[in-house]
Amino acid sequence: MKNEESKKILVTGFGPFGKHTVNASWEAVKELEKMSDDLNIKYGIQLITENVPVAYDHVSKRIPELWEQHKPIMVLHLGVSHLAKCLTIECRACNKGYNRPDVNNKLLNNSDNVEKLLKTTIDVDTLCSYVNNNSSKTGCFACISEDAGRYLCEFIFYNSLNINPERALFIHVPELHIYNSNQTAKGIYDIICHLIECKQNE
Repeated sequence: MKNEESKKILVTGFGPFGKHTVNASWEAVKELEKMSDDLNIKYGIQLITENVPVAYDHVSKRIPELWEQHKPIMVLHLGVSHLAKCLTIECRACNKGYNRPDVNNKLLNNSDNVEKLLKTTIDVDTLCSYVNNNSSKTGCFACISEDAGRYLCEFIFYNSLNINPERALFIHVPELHIYNSNQTAKGIYDIICHLIECKQNE
């Protein structure tokens, strides 16, 4: 039997930035928290959530801390994208090309790094099909992306992939006028259930 530390799932959302004074990713996480008891009863999973500032330095320091502290079986990062029309499952992230300043007006200092592209080993094709096949229940559809945008969303994903690509996933969520926070949370809950069941069947 797995110990308690191995039965945690970490889900993060981002704080405000730019025109996103209310970040749809964090609003969805707050709704997801209301479903945490169901996850615990159904799978024995403890849901850990964190609101992450849109800041490079914070992500660089905090993400490894969260992995070390909780030793999660899965880390799911959420971020909002004005381009997203559905739950957009990102499959890879790069460590270079970050030219946009964060909320502290700071740029990522990675000029000395060799370019590195990391990919999640989670089966995103099967996951995407699962979400779409279950859309009548959640009201959410999914697609796959290979470009996470070279901003904090891609950067946080890269940091987690660099720790464990077997347990890290990033999903861009649509703005609130496309999917409200409860709708997005239902879709994310469905994804979490699928990922847990896949791990249980390994």
